[in-house]
Amino acid sequence: MPRYLSGTVLLPLRNILEQAGYAVEWDAQSQGAAFSLDSAGTYLLRMADGALTLDGETLWTDPKAIVLEGTTYVSAELFDYVEGVSADWDGATNTAVVTTDAPRDNVYCYDLGEGTITQGTREIPYRMQGVIGVPDGENCPVVIFLHGSHPIRSAAENRYDLGFSYLVDQLADAGYLAISMNVGINYSFENGEPSGCERTVQVVEQQIALLKQAMEGKEGIFPCDLNKKGDLDQVILVGHSRAGYDVFEVAARTELLEVKGIVSAAPALVTPLSSDPVDVPVGIIIPQYDGDVTSLDGGTLFDQLENTPERSSGTDLIYLEDGNHGGFSTALVRPDPFADRETLPQVMEPEKQQAFFSAYVQDFVKSVLETGKTPLETDASISDQYAGYPIMARVDTAGTVLYRAAADSVKSLQTSGVAAEAVNACSTLDHTAGSFRIPGSFQQYDLTRLGWDSAGSSATIPVSADLKDATYLQMDLAQDSGDTRNRQQDQSLTVTLRDAEGREASVQVKAGTPALTWQEGTVETIPVAGQEDLLQYSTFTPLGTVRLDMEAFSGVDLGKITQVTLTFGQPSGSIMLREIQTVK
Repeated sequence: MPRYLSGTVLLPLRNILEQAGYAVEWDAQSQGAAFSLDSAGTYLLRMADGALTLDGETLWTDPKAIVLEGTTYVSAELFDYVEGVSADWDGATNTAVVTTDAPRDNVYCYDLGEGTITQGTREIPYRMQGVIGVPDGENCPVVIFLHGSHPIRSAAENRYDLGFSYLVDQLADAGYLAISMNVGINYSFENGEPSGCERTVQVVEQQIALLKQAMEGKEGIFPCDLNKKGDLDQVILVGHSRAGYDVFEVAARTELLEVKGIVSAAPALVTPLSSDPVDVPVGIIIPQYDGDVTSLDGGTLFDQLENTPERSSGTDLIYLEDGNHGGFSTALVRPDPFADRETLPQVMEPEKQQAFFSAYVQDFVKSVLETGKTPLETDASISDQYAGYPIMARVDTAGTVLYRAAADSVKSLQTSGVAAEAVNACSTLDHTAGSFRIPGSFQQYDLTRLGWDSAGSSATIPVSADLKDATYLQMDLAQDSGDTRNRQQDQSLTVTLRDAEGREASVQVKAGTPALTWQEGTVETIPVAGQEDLLQYSTFTPLGTVRLDMEAFSGVDLGKITQVTLTFGQPSGSIMLREIQTVK
């Protein structure tokens, strides 16, 4: 990795040169690094004075060159004098940008020249740049990455698109044509104030039009052979930060792509969509310690998708414990701009967050293209881990709703020892859910609080349901961690189905189930002028999905279910219930 010394970023010499095809060795006699390529001659970097020579002729002197722990580090400028290699340091993205004539692992940086986008009556020039990974084989599915809005001095120079090169590389190896586009012009004020994601849509359309020509056999557009490499009828869009929401606009407005699925990482909701979201599978990831999108807008996006009329596709919402906003991209390896300094030590290493993201994106692409469903949509049980990393997950999928929290839904409940209360977990002063805080921002978010003070307390939901064709019974709920009745312990419950003949079958949801775990935190007080202080739990408490296999409810007629009962085994507690539904 690069090193930062005395105000200068130094780059590892051997690592870069070997990627460019050079043979590198230590010249003991000259006390320097010798490297050569058949067509380039023999270079020598003498460490005594930093002189770089080619076949004995001095080309340049690097006063910063140094050997540290056996590794030679040099200034980026040195590579301007080495054939087939160029290097630079992008301070805005904290990225070393190295370009070689010989690509690494079939991954290419590209610059397609100057393009022009329009905004109103203005014509805005920009550089059509990105990074592309070329797979073996033909007619491969296409995965497109779009980065978000981050500090920009120059849209053409601050290359946040390179932050997803690691995934472009991995996806190409897995058989996908992967491309990460530089959409910095959408967030740059170099040519006036941007308008929503209007510029991003045009950048994608223009670059895809050129990609289509290259895949049809036209040469000289990209720095690689793309003939018959991709299939634009099988496309997955992946967006991060602002682009985590903008990808929905791109999917709805582009005429060149047949979008099959969308992954949205740490999305930021800035402007409303121009239409209902496209009906394709979606995976949303919200990191626990997002110090940029501090309201965890992915929760709002999930709710918008779940409540879109006639939507039939599934949605995953993954709350990544210990994740942060910038950890998804190698160009944002820094503390988030508004990070809580107390929680910084708890944030996972960027390499781990990128490993998680890589695992989910690859699983999502494979699952959606093969089955039309998200990775979690068909899971028999929703785990507390994904690829070995702790998560809380919620899944929306097609099914029949048996209970949905609303202002008057508690009236239908039959309770024994349970206090049922309709609450609003919104983000305004109309909040009535106490300290309970869910990810996202809402004017109205209905929940049913179920609280009890003795073991064996229960709440029964009268239904008239045919569950014979259902695969799972699914509940969306969470423990109200700020309620003292939970005693900072995990909860458990038993779900009982009763049929028209009075027969019953029960399944236990054990303590330790992610949706029923106590979330570590404290109740905080927020003063409000002229009103009672607001209470807020220091930790977001996402709702989690619990799935129960219908085959476990044996001995009842699933075609004639009349009651669903939740019985609580702990001496006291409190949970928030959003929905109970079936899943086919």
